[in-house]
Amino acid sequence: MKSSPVHPSVSRRWPLALLCAVQSCERFAFLAMLPLFVLYAQERHGIAAPQALLILALFQALSYLGGLPGGWLADRVLGTRKATLLGAGLLACGYGLLALDRAELLWPALLTMVVGHSAFRPGLHVLLAHVADADQQARERVFLWHYLAANLGYAASALFGEWAHALAGWRWLFCGATAASVVAVVLMVAGLPWLRAQATRAVDDSAASSRSSGAANMTAVWLLSGVAVIFWLTAQQAGSSLTVFATMNTMPSLTLLGYTTPIGPGHFASLHGLIVLAMLPAFLALHGRSTKRRPSAITLMIWGYVATAGAFALMALAGLRGGDLGRVSGAWLVGCYLLLSLAEVLLAPLGVSLLTQLAPKHKAAQAVGLWFAGSAIGNGLAGVLGLCWNRWPHHRYFAALALVSLAAAIVLWLRRVLLDGLTVVDANARSQATTQPWLADTKEPLTAPLSLAALSIVLPLTLVIATGLPLLVRAVSAIGGGLAILFCGPYLCSHVLALWASSGNPAAS
Repeated sequence: MKSSPVHPSVSRRWPLALLCAVQSCERFAFLAMLPLFVLYAQERHGIAAPQALLILALFQALSYLGGLPGGWLADRVLGTRKATLLGAGLLACGYGLLALDRAELLWPALLTMVVGHSAFRPGLHVLLAHVADADQQARERVFLWHYLAANLGYAASALFGEWAHALAGWRWLFCGATAASVVAVVLMVAGLPWLRAQATRAVDDSAASSRSSGAANMTAVWLLSGVAVIFWLTAQQAGSSLTVFATMNTMPSLTLLGYTTPIGPGHFASLHGLIVLAMLPAFLALHGRSTKRRPSAITLMIWGYVATAGAFALMALAGLRGGDLGRVSGAWLVGCYLLLSLAEVLLAPLGVSLLTQLAPKHKAAQAVGLWFAGSAIGNGLAGVLGLCWNRWPHHRYFAALALVSLAAAIVLWLRRVLLDGLTVVDANARSQATTQPWLADTKEPLTAPLSLAALSIVLPLTLVIATGLPLLVRAVSAIGGGLAILFCGPYLCSHVLALWASSGNPAAS
C-alpha cells in the first residue's frame, strides 16, 4: 500500500521539538554553572578572583573558537549527527568530573567541556537547518523556536543554580548539570532516526534547488560573520558596562505611574531576559503571517543593528543628562534593555538562520563555526573596550557603541540587494543571483569604494603623525580619523576578508 504524503510542517515538528529540548538541556547545564564559576573556583580550589575571571574568559573564548575545528570535523569526518552526539556526551562527562569535586579534575573537566562545546554547537545548528529543508520562512521559524528554547533553559538554570548552591552545595549543582546533559544525550540517541531522515531530505532538496557552493555563498558567510562581531560586542555590554552603570549611576528605585519600586543591577539583568522571552512568542506569531511584503531576513537584521545603535544612543544621552558623574532614573536603562532585547531577537536567531541557508552544503558546520568565532572576537573586544570605562565619560563610551552598531547596519544595507538575491528560493532566480553579478561586484566595481574607505582612514591619521602641522589641524584630523574607523572600518574589514576568501576558492576565478 502506498503511504500518504506527510505535510512538511508535520514532518519537521518532532525533530524540531527534539532539538529544542536538547538545546534547553545544554543551556540549563552550562548556565547553571557559569554565573557561579568564579565563586566556585575561589571556595573549592583557592583561586583568587582575578585569576578565576581570566580562567572563565579563556574557557568561554576557547569554547566559541573551537567551533572552527569542530565544524571542520563535523563536515569532513564525523558528520553533523555524530559530532553533535559526541559533543553532548563530552559535556556530560565534563560536568560529571566537576560533580566529583576533586581538585585534580578541574582542568581535565574544563578541557573536556571546551571540546564538547566545539563539537556540539556547529552540529546542532546544522541539524536545525536540516529540519527546515529549503523553505526560507520555515528556517527562520525553526531558529526562532530554537532561540526561545535556549532562553527558557537559561531562565530555569539561573533559578536552579542559585537554589542548588544555597541548599545543597557545589556537588549537587554539578550533579544537576550532569543530569541535564545526560538527558540531552538520551534525546539525541532516541532521535537519530528522525534526524537521519531530515538530513537525507535536506540533501535531496539542496540537490534539487542546485544551490551554488562557490565563492559567492562563502563570501556572504564571511561578511555576515564579520559583521556579527559588532553584535557580540554590544550584546556583551548587558553583563559588563550596563551592569556597572546600573550599580553606580542609576537610582536604586524606579517610579512608574506613581508607584515606586526598589530596583538593582540584578533586576535589570533579569529584565533583559524576560523581555526577550516575551518578545519571541510575539515575533513568532507575527512571523507566521504570510504577507506579500514581508521584510527579508537581511532587512530585519539591519533594523536590529539600528535598534542597538538607538539603545546606546539613549544611554549616551543618559550620561549627558547626569549619568556621567551622578545617578539618573532607571527608566533610561529600561528603554535601553527594550531596544537591546528587540535587537537580539532580530539578530541572533535570524543571523544563524541566514548563515546556514547561504553556507555551501559541504561547509555548513564550518560556517556556523565562523559565526561563533565572531562571538569570541566580539567578547574579546568587549573586554578591551571595558578598559576605557574609567578613562572615558560614560556618554562617550556608549556613543562609540552606538556608532559601531550604526556602521554595521550601513555595511549590511550596502550589500542588502546582493544578499537578498542569494536567498531567493526559486532555483532560477538563485542561479542568476549567485553567479556573475556577485563575483563581478566583489572585484572591479568594489575597487573604488574600498579605496575611498581606506583613504578616509589613512589620510587623517597621516596628518595626525605629521608633527610640523598645527595642533588644531592634528586634533581635527584625529577626530576625523576616529570617525572614519568607526564607520568605514567594518565595511573595509568585511570586504577584505570576503576577497581573501574568494581568492582562495577556485570557483572564484
